[in-house]
Amino acid sequence: MIYKKMLFSFIVLISLFSVTNTFAESSPLSIFNAETKWKDEKNNDFLLKELKGKKFILAMTYTSCQGSCPMTVSKLKRAEKLFDQKNIPVEVVLITFDPAFDTPEKHLAFYREKMGLKKTNWHFLTGTDNETRKISMILGIKYSMNPVSKIINHDNKILLINEKGEIEKMVESLSDNESMLLD
Repeated sequence: MIYKKMLFSFIVLISLFSVTNTFAESSPLSIFNAETKWKDEKNNDFLLKELKGKKFILAMTYTSCQGSCPMTVSKLKRAEKLFDQKNIPVEVVLITFDPAFDTPEKHLAFYREKMGLKKTNWHFLTGTDNETRKISMILGIKYSMNPVSKIINHDNKILLINEKGEIEKMVESLSDNESMLLD
């Protein structure tokens, strides 16, 4: 009887260790490891770690863009619809390239409304220039601002991030179909 209790206790202990270790471990490739701080369109603090355990689609844009950014948002809307049709819950994250201009108070909330994005699974984020540069480097998204025109030249990548914060799939250009995120 004592042997059975000891064996049972050992199994429970091993199981608990496995469960806590699984949750504690983080992939070295996870964007959750990046110590970045953001503000959302309501000026609330937001950490990407808040999305741990959820799939999300992430893109970088800026609200004053007259070129590819509105097309990127359209692609994100279509991608979200594809996920909805397959009953796969997904969050959508937009991080601005232009934190000086895209403040929560002035532009992010307005942009959300202008683009008709009322669902709560959409997150519009701004940070410091350093945070923006850091996340762009981690994600492999290049950008630069023309000092005269203030136009930002940038990649148009859309990334599917898995529950562990790892890049799972990527749409590398606007000519790629957003359905690639589900393939």
